Amino acid sequence: MKNKIFASLVVASIFASGAGQAETVFKQVSGVSAGDTLNVRLGAGSKFQDIGDIQPNEVIAVLGYDASGNWAKILYQGQIAYVSARYLSPLSIAPASPTSTGPHVVKGIKAGDPDGGLVVRKRAGTGQPKIGVLTNRTPVNVIKRTANGKWAKIQFGNGTGWVSGFYLNALQTAVPQPMPSPTPQTAPDGGSLPAMFTVTGVAANDSLNFRDAPNASANIIGRFAPGAQVQVLNMASGNWAYVTDGETAGYVSTRFLTRNSSTGNAPVTTANGFILGITCHGTEPFWSFKIADDRTVTYTSLVNGTAPLTSLVQTTPSTLTGSYPFAFSSPPYSGLIRTQQCSDGMSDNSYTMSIQLNTPTQSGGTQTLNGCCNIQP
Repeated sequence: MKNKIFASLVVASIFASGAGQAETVFKQVSGVSAGDTLNVRLGAGSKFQDIGDIQPNEVIAVLGYDASGNWAKILYQGQIAYVSARYLSPLSIAPASPTSTGPHVVKGIKAGDPDGGLVVRKRAGTGQPKIGVLTNRTPVNVIKRTANGKWAKIQFGNGTGWVSGFYLNALQTAVPQPMPSPTPQTAPDGGSLPAMFTVTGVAANDSLNFRDAPNASANIIGRFAPGAQVQVLNMASGNWAYVTDGETAGYVSTRFLTRNSSTGNAPVTTANGFILGITCHGTEPFWSFKIADDRTVTYTSLVNGTAPLTSLVQTTPSTLTGSYPFAFSSPPYSGLIRTQQCSDGMSDNSYTMSIQLNTPTQSGGTQTLNGCCNIQP
């Protein structure tokens, strides 16, 4: 059972409630064997039912430990579960800058502090009403900073509060990174990639083998039924296509793939070839950006929730290729989308596009976010 990047952190649920925050710390999955995952169990022990898996290097919120200290309690898909603490390591942290936002952790409160921890106030300033206290190692989400950087606005309970920025350190989250695009980027039918294809030419009672290498003797890691929709990232050697199935990437023979036509499940494009119906994700902190088939655009962030709908008004293809990369505009958003493999840095999801997204900040400026995108079947 694979977790997607933004669900596995359960950050939204942790940050949304004030209760229990002092016991919650972030840990990173490490020490898991290559090709393996960390088992999630219903109870604190290997005899309990395995209900899921967490990928190596993923970040999780630990709510506490069992009496032995060998099992960490987490929130997994809405329920309390446990993972072996042996495979958890401290998350790297760094001193926060006067402008840093996103995931942070409380650090530097001295033992015996008269306030009992970092005081959360209704507004910025030492004379403002006190609404709570946070202890060391408490994770918080910084929404904004004062102009001088001394006070940070955080999510607290069902609302917000202000704390001294001196006692906050930034959590280092993985940033999506584009990867070199293998060549060629043209399918055997002469069309461009990535694109959606349909499994054809396979008998009704048969299936198309999904292999771990581009040859007929490679291990079979999955199968596609006749009529299944397959997203082709690029071409491998010979007549083998590099495709994805959920979080698994592998190879299938192009003999049994037909590019989707202008009907059915084919990607919708603009007049100049920009693909619609894409979804992008990123961190800094966690956000999503969707361009629907009808050109409506939705931006959602962990900090501010879902912004009002807007519309795609302009797509400008590269002057060198006549296609991707495309610059786009959807006020107040703009950016650049490229067709290249992209890694979100925190999961095994395979992405076919990368994005540089310019979004407005609460202070009236602009920030540039980096993320990864996929065409939606």
